[in-house]
Amino acid sequence: MNLIYMGKELYHRKRRTLTAVFSLALGITILITINALSKAYSEAARMPLKEIESDIIVQRAGNVPENLDGAVFACSAVTIRKDEVNQIRQLQGIQGFVQALLLWVFDADRFTIVLGFDPKNPVGPGALRTQVTQGKFFEKGKNQALAESSYAETYDIKPGDTVTVGGQDFQISGIVDASRATKIAVANIYLDMEDAQRMAKESKQVQNVSPFESNDANILFIKANPEQIDSLARSIKKIIGEKASISTPASFLKHLGSLFSLSDKFSLATSLIALVITILIVLKTMAGNLAERANEIGVLKAVGWSNKDVVGQVIGESIIQCLAGGILGLIFSLIAASMLGLIQVSIPIPWEMSPTPHFLPGGGDPVFKTLQLPVSISWRLAVFSIILSTTIGAVTGGLLSRRISRIKPSEVLKNE
Repeated sequence: MNLIYMGKELYHRKRRTLTAVFSLALGITILITINALSKAYSEAARMPLKEIESDIIVQRAGNVPENLDGAVFACSAVTIRKDEVNQIRQLQGIQGFVQALLLWVFDADRFTIVLGFDPKNPVGPGALRTQVTQGKFFEKGKNQALAESSYAETYDIKPGDTVTVGGQDFQISGIVDASRATKIAVANIYLDMEDAQRMAKESKQVQNVSPFESNDANILFIKANPEQIDSLARSIKKIIGEKASISTPASFLKHLGSLFSLSDKFSLATSLIALVITILIVLKTMAGNLAERANEIGVLKAVGWSNKDVVGQVIGESIIQCLAGGILGLIFSLIAASMLGLIQVSIPIPWEMSPTPHFLPGGGDPVFKTLQLPVSISWRLAVFSIILSTTIGAVTGGLLSRRISRIKPSEVLKNE
């Protein structure tokens, strides 16, 4: 393989060389960008749950409370019994687990959304530990509570104050800004799980809608093995029953709409179509180049070059062109990824995951989690694209070998 001759040949036929390089670059750009975009939307769909260290949220839909007085259940989150909780805990693939209790509390002077959970557990609402803006995170078993910042501002609540919720007094240990984290199961007051369970058990309205015992819950936050999330969701559905409401990254991806739900199959199909078209363009370009060089190849054979030598030279030229196309495509993809990364995506949060009474101001307004589209190109995808480009070059050159073998020096020289 003569590298100097190869370089001169590619430079001499600049138009065809550039056509082959840019055609492959376009195909590689489409392949990388589509796959990166598909991964970005999947990652964006994970963000609302990721921010609370969860992969699955489990609820059960129930009836609307007859009277809005004292502590009641939202119709999207009624009792999940202790035996059901224990069955779910034992499923394979669960890496973290916390049960929580969401209540609407209608006191005479104010309405309060209350969320009870284990403050020692980092899964689920425990992630709010990093969002304390004043005071400190509350401690288990000390009759303490956290107040959400906007609620605290409305009612002039400060750390150290005592608030009465559902007829019980709690000392505010700290203020948290839940708006900086997730918008899932956002509450006004956060309590220790045992305090919230006691409040629910003593409420007639809760017991009338969905009988509740002291160890029950109505929301489960689960951290799971990513490869087992879908199978776990199906298993949990069987345990909870038809009224189960199970939220996963896949369900959030569906909420984004079909336009954004770029499945792996769709990405693969689009990439294959782009590559096939690109390969055909490259093959046609190189075949045209070979036709133009028929006399040149005949002369090379006449002066002693074998078919193997000529085929090796053409394959080498093809590999260099496709490698250049692959590198250029990778550069284009990085530029495209940086531009796509400027896009903001608003992920709808279903009402049942952060329920507020519809008759209150803003109670029926849609809630969104807005974030920058996390587009990135993994090193695996980059390396794969370069290897793929080189392979395309070798295969394309090899496909032209039969045409090279048909070029006879005697016929070429005779025409000359």
